[in-house]
Amino acid sequence: MSLADLLQQIVGAATQPSAGQLDQVTQNASKADLQSGVSAALRSDQTPDLSQIVSQMFGQASPEQQAAILNTITAKLGPGALASVAGGVLAGHEGADTPQVSVAKAGTVTSDQVRDVVNAAQQHEPGLLERISGIYAEHPDLIKTLGAGALTIALAHMKNNIGKN
Repeated sequence: MSLADLLQQIVGAATQPSAGQLDQVTQNASKADLQSGVSAALRSDQTPDLSQIVSQMFGQASPEQQAAILNTITAKLGPGALASVAGGVLAGHEGADTPQVSVAKAGTVTSDQVRDVVNAAQQHEPGLLERISGIYAEHPDLIKTLGAGALTIALAHMKNNIGKN
C-alpha cells in the first residue's frame, strides 16, 4: 500500500490511527512531508497552544530527545533571554555560542518549565514553530505524542500535500 493510500485510509476512517499505521506513515513519509504536516497542525486554531503541545511531547520523549527539544528551542535566543524564565533553569543555554543542554540537564527540567520556556521563546523567535516541527520530522516516533486533534490535522495535511514539499 502506498503512503497516499494509507493516509487516505486513515483520514477516511475518521478514527484515531493505530500505532502500526502511524509507524507505517512515519517510516514511509519524507522528513519534509512529516514536518509540513506537523507544522500545519501546530498552526491550527483547532489544536492546543504550541507550548502545551511541546510540553506534552517533552514529557513523553526519551532523555536524548528531551535534550534535542531544549536545544532546538534555545538555539536562536539571545544571551540572557531565559534568565528569568522557569526559575532560570535554562539560563546560559541561549543561542549558538553557549553550551548545549546536556541529557543530564534536560532530565532536571519539568514539562511545566518547558511550557514557560516555549512561551518566552515564542516572543523572541518567530521561526520557533517551524523548528519544533523539525523535531518531529527528525524524531518521527514523537508524532505519537501529538494529541488526537493535532494528529488528525497533520495526517490530513500530509494526505492533501504528499510529495509537494
